[in-house]
Amino acid sequence: MRTLKDLLTVLALFFIGFNLPAQSEPGLEPGMSNTTLSCDPISSSFTIQGTSSLHDWEMVSHSCKGKLEYNETDGTIGISDIVIRVGVTTLKSGKKVMDKKCYAALKHEDHPNVLYKFKKLSSISKEGAGKYKAKLNGTLDVAGVAKSVNIDVTIEMKSGVMNIKGSLPMKMTDHNVEPPTALLGTLKTGNEITIIFNLNFVVS
Repeated sequence: MRTLKDLLTVLALFFIGFNLPAQSEPGLEPGMSNTTLSCDPISSSFTIQGTSSLHDWEMVSHSCKGKLEYNETDGTIGISDIVIRVGVTTLKSGKKVMDKKCYAALKHEDHPNVLYKFKKLSSISKEGAGKYKAKLNGTLDVAGVAKSVNIDVTIEMKSGVMNIKGSLPMKMTDHNVEPPTALLGTLKTGNEITIIFNLNFVVS
């Protein structure tokens, strides 16, 4: 039989345990909430610059589609997702013949979009009020061939808009794209191109 002393000990342990603050289980703490922004096509631009045997050229699109998810903590930002789509036929050079050649080279009928998908934020450093330098790791899909890319960017937060600027030198043949030719082969585009982007993400 339990003695009175044993019963008092059990009761004391019960009340002590009852009044202890609840402990959260590992992994169950509420995470930081993300803010989702949408790419504004009107104020954003996506440009491809290249060379040819006659002159330099560029194609520009103001029709990006996509989203970005981020959070702010301890005076910096964390990016958790970016997806950007640029329709191949929205890229314009001002020369219809060249545009058609480039669309064909980019296999637009089977692969109508240039697609970027974010994987991780490799690095970020604050450069001033609302300004950062960062390295984004992700995949770039051109003409149906996806390649891992690291892109150095500048990020600026201002009046609820996140602006991301950067550039990426690459070769067309990296994505199995044959540099287009014209004028019976007398005009040949160079294999090296540069993708330049100036993207504004806003509350949708």
